[in-house]
Amino acid sequence: MQGAVVEIHELNLTTLSDADGRYSFVDLRQALYHIHITHVGFSALTESVRVDGNNHTAHFRLKPTSIELQEILVESNHFKTGAKEHTLAMEILDSGFLRKKGKSTLANALEDVPGINAINTGVGIAKPVIRGMSHNRIIVNNQGIKQEGQQWGSDHGLEIDVFEPGRIEIIKGPSSLRYGSDGLGGVINIFSPALPGDSSFSGSFQTMYKTNNGLAGASAMVQGGRGPKIFRVRLSSQDFGDYRVPAETFTYNSYVLPIYHNRLKNTAGNERNVSVMGGIKKNWGYTTLTASNFHQKSALFVGAVGIPRAYQLTPDGNNRNIDLPYQQTDHLKIVSNTSMLWGKNWAEMDVAYQMNLRRERSNPHAHGKGPGPEGTLAHGLTLQTLSANLRYFRQKKNESRVWGIQAEAQQNTRKGFEYLMPQYGRLATGVYLIEEFSWKNRYSFSGGVRADYGFINILETNEAIYLDDRAIERYYQRNAPVRKSFANLSGSAGLSYYPSQELNMKLNVGTSFRMPSANELAINGIHHGTFRHELGNADLKSERGYQADANVSFQKKFLSVVASGFGAYYQDYIYLAPTAMFSSSLDPDAFPEGGQVYQFLQHNAVYGGGELAADFHPLHRLHIKSTFECVYNLNLDSRLPLPFTPPPSVFSETSYSFPLRGHLFTDLLIGISLKKAWAQNRTDRNEKPTGGYHIFGATASATLQAGRFRADISITAQNLTNRFYINHLSRYKLLNLPEQGQNFSFNLFIPFATL
Repeated sequence: MQGAVVEIHELNLTTLSDADGRYSFVDLRQALYHIHITHVGFSALTESVRVDGNNHTAHFRLKPTSIELQEILVESNHFKTGAKEHTLAMEILDSGFLRKKGKSTLANALEDVPGINAINTGVGIAKPVIRGMSHNRIIVNNQGIKQEGQQWGSDHGLEIDVFEPGRIEIIKGPSSLRYGSDGLGGVINIFSPALPGDSSFSGSFQTMYKTNNGLAGASAMVQGGRGPKIFRVRLSSQDFGDYRVPAETFTYNSYVLPIYHNRLKNTAGNERNVSVMGGIKKNWGYTTLTASNFHQKSALFVGAVGIPRAYQLTPDGNNRNIDLPYQQTDHLKIVSNTSMLWGKNWAEMDVAYQMNLRRERSNPHAHGKGPGPEGTLAHGLTLQTLSANLRYFRQKKNESRVWGIQAEAQQNTRKGFEYLMPQYGRLATGVYLIEEFSWKNRYSFSGGVRADYGFINILETNEAIYLDDRAIERYYQRNAPVRKSFANLSGSAGLSYYPSQELNMKLNVGTSFRMPSANELAINGIHHGTFRHELGNADLKSERGYQADANVSFQKKFLSVVASGFGAYYQDYIYLAPTAMFSSSLDPDAFPEGGQVYQFLQHNAVYGGGELAADFHPLHRLHIKSTFECVYNLNLDSRLPLPFTPPPSVFSETSYSFPLRGHLFTDLLIGISLKKAWAQNRTDRNEKPTGGYHIFGATASATLQAGRFRADISITAQNLTNRFYINHLSRYKLLNLPEQGQNFSFNLFIPFATL
């Protein structure tokens, strides 16, 4: 078979089979390697091969299929086996999936994956949700390092370039064993494209345009290798204007306010990203150093940080300018990734430095006496993080073991005329041991234990209370000093049963934990974006979860069905609860006006739900896919649902590919999709319920081939019928604002390579 891609995972080496199906790698050391073979129209294959001498031969046989099977390498599995051996439910996506979706943020690009949603603030700011959990209850790993921004905030998006990922793996279920605190709901692992080969030079150019808000985006990447040295450089940019909604008015607090020309004023923004990688790749492994910076400036609709007024909504004649209020985020990251042969086993090390600078600007407003605020900086947060992960693998044919150590140190500083987050330092470290066994080529068992220790030191914050314009009468303590340590012991066990190529059954049980974050312990201020006063609680303990997850998949040549179910009991679950107090109750001089006080409390809670996905090819070129998802949860103290719970939904997509032999265009595909969400009336106290809706989408794609030149062209349509609907996970639902209206996205992807 010609053209099969054969990869040695540990060395990041790739080659193609020739016309006789032969392939070769030279100068390999004696070790156990994981080999991954893929070819269009065939099931991907993962095998372990031990090389003991200079000449070693391994034969592989691929089976034809019409279903996009996921029997491929699972990077997130420490043992580098295939998806069937992994005991947790998982979704595996490549860069082609992201291009097909045509979304401008990474979180939104994942929304059609069963069990995945996004919390949106307009169109440029989004954060992922896994099975109803988000913020500090899920982990996003990028290049092996936990992404650390100000993820506690609903209006704080994910600081990752949507053009960057080469592969994404989404683990659903308890993940604290491998990833530590915050892994209650799951993990999103983001991987860069495969390292370039020796004596190669390649790259790509991608553009994107959206009709709704005039978004124009582009990304260029070049990479290459010469001898053992490799490099990669990527530059990306996006600019967008105020977006359109299918409404001319909206109602807030019984006031009807205008939306001129169907555009939400001051929702424009831009994004500038750069990434540079250099490294060495040899027969002992590889080491790389990557430096990147994510920059985003997003305007915020006036109602997002306060009560909207009619005069603020009058058009200013420019729908692409960024006026107050807005937020600006810069995320600098320097990451070192190393994989090396140690004897006949492997060791991996990831070390990183991150600096997240968040600047939220708005018109200053004076409360009470004393000098008025200067400048427009409301919140200035700087979070610096040092991270290190070390893993050592001892592998045999049917048995593997990994020892791991993780450590993270953080420092957060603040400035600005408003107060929410305190200044603090945080330390977290953990050690773990995981074992995996397989036998009879039909069972895989994995289990392990983990011990963690965390410490947080929150500095005291005092605010001056003035007697007049100059004289200070006293100080109000915004937050007391907090010094707390946390220790946790967790574990999990899982079984995967695969009696045949078609059937796979998984069961995983485990415990998870989460240390309380600084905002939950010490926040004290009016959070304008949520229209409430939020108050921390220094007595909070770690959350603990007891979780079970089951998954059954059946896959034939033309059919794939996957069903997943999960249940969890959380002890000391942390949540915001309304109190009988108002801001002035805390201190009438510090808060002469404000809102109702919500304080962080903790009680027990339960979660449950599941996903069902079916993929059917009744004809070779006809592809029908449908997914269903639902989440149920309950606060066992208030007997109310937890906030921001996604409603049950169905996503269906039908596409047909047309053969265009001998034409300039090839691989023409046309599809239509439908998403239906039911009403969400199971809401927390004072949370707004939302109605059900259904929206249509469409897609068309083709490949332009002219000699060695190739270009992938796609057009996608979202909200095809320009339907009015409110997303339950949108922060703008507080203002009764609908989601983005009809939107056509045009995408062009041009790869190139020279030998």
